[in-house]
Amino acid sequence: MTPRAEPPKGALDRALEILEVLTMRGKATTTELVEAVGVSRSAVYRLVERLETAEYLTQADGHWRLGPAAARMAMAAGRNMDVLTVAPPMLRDLAERTGETVSLGVLSGDEIVFVFREIGHQAVHVRSELGARRPLHATSVGKAFLAGLAPDRCEETVAHLSMEAYTKATETDRDRLRDAIGEARRRGWSEEHGEFDAGSTCFGAPVFDQSGTVTAAISIAGPTHRMDAAREPFGPLVAETAAAISRRLGHSDWATPHAA
Repeated sequence: MTPRAEPPKGALDRALEILEVLTMRGKATTTELVEAVGVSRSAVYRLVERLETAEYLTQADGHWRLGPAAARMAMAAGRNMDVLTVAPPMLRDLAERTGETVSLGVLSGDEIVFVFREIGHQAVHVRSELGARRPLHATSVGKAFLAGLAPDRCEETVAHLSMEAYTKATETDRDRLRDAIGEARRRGWSEEHGEFDAGSTCFGAPVFDQSGTVTAAISIAGPTHRMDAAREPFGPLVAETAAAISRRLGHSDWATPHAA
């Protein structure tokens, strides 16, 4: 069959591209919009003038930014989206792809509470029951949430953790926990190797909302022997899924200045 040719882009497509550019960059000059959208300067002028009239754009100091109408639309979308609405389809996809147990947790006091779980086709029982509470310092999902916090809030939280040992591998030294959190920020995911359950290995990543605030964390867990032998690297997979959930919640990378 002959592939169907895509229809040529119209004014609406170009206007949406402009809005997307400004959503990702925060601001841009007309010249930068011309380069990003790939049309003539006169065409971009017509589009931004129309968007400005409708209050979707505003201009100051030679830069275009999203206007009040765009802000109202974003706020309305945010009110109708929460992590429990957005995350499950993507978590099910990750569980199906890997065959392992995938979980979503939110903060409750100084612990993580699992609010969603999907068991993969080759998963055996792992200690991630729905509604179960988990320590922040000894789990990948907990360390992922800590990594997503602003540095001052993270430090305040770490300073008050009980640092209880659950297995011989549990990290009970606060300085080494801080190092692990810093590493999780740099690479985009956290790891736990038998620190809560001696026989399991887990990888976690934080989920951010529209404001750049960490709102949840996800993890993937399985028996250590199988996780270590897997062909696909679980860390990048869980980080990729968390980032996709965050984008659906309205988050952009520039909204989280403390994330490495």
